[in-house]
Amino acid sequence: MTEQFSVADRTVLVTGAGGGIGSAIANAFRQGGANVLATDANLENLRVILTRLPHGNGILPMSMDVSREDDVGRVLDEIAKRFGRLDVLINNAGIKSAQALLTGNADRIEKTIQINSVAVLRCAKLAIERFMKSKGGRIVNVGSSLSSQGAVFNYQAGGADYCLSKAIVHDVTKLLAYECAPFKINVNAIAPGIIDTPLHGRPREETEARHSGRIPLGRVGLPEDIAGLAVFLASPAASYMTGQIVHVNGGMLMNG
Repeated sequence: MTEQFSVADRTVLVTGAGGGIGSAIANAFRQGGANVLATDANLENLRVILTRLPHGNGILPMSMDVSREDDVGRVLDEIAKRFGRLDVLINNAGIKSAQALLTGNADRIEKTIQINSVAVLRCAKLAIERFMKSKGGRIVNVGSSLSSQGAVFNYQAGGADYCLSKAIVHDVTKLLAYECAPFKINVNAIAPGIIDTPLHGRPREETEARHSGRIPLGRVGLPEDIAGLAVFLASPAASYMTGQIVHVNGGMLMNG
């Protein structure tokens, strides 16, 4: 049973690891015995974050700009040198935005889609090239339950451009899963609901007061609620899962 859920000795790349969800995912994989390389555009902040994690000392931090193909390639080459191969990509890097599609700032909307959507595909494609050489791999993209909610809630909680960018991530996940299946590469996505992270820019109490009434479990989520699922999706136990969008939102959205 233990081996079925083990990620020991797997080599894992976590993007956007300087944030709440990314750092929790990196910590969980390291706790499970994986080789973890954590990246963020702000390396100084990432290093500070890692010092606060229970297993941060064993995580290798590197700077990476997901909007630059050469930078992503540089990190993947470094992984090959240090560990020999990449086993898991956690495509987590993203930005928060709250622009309306008709009246919002066009440059801001484009930036949101470039970072949250296009960069996810970029990182995935470059990782897939490595996975094909090693005959398999796992990709876990981070989407959002907000992309599947009603329009009114989107504008209150997420912003239309953010929700659009994460909806693209969900479709990219399904399309890549189909194309990659013959190569034993599994591609899934986690769709978090309202999670208490610095991305919200407000105290947890305020986040709870604002959103918990919409959530059947009566609380906003924690980064650790996402991290456990990410580890599962990278484990042997999830070998028959691909093309799935797994919602983790306290029942805020229920689908079947």
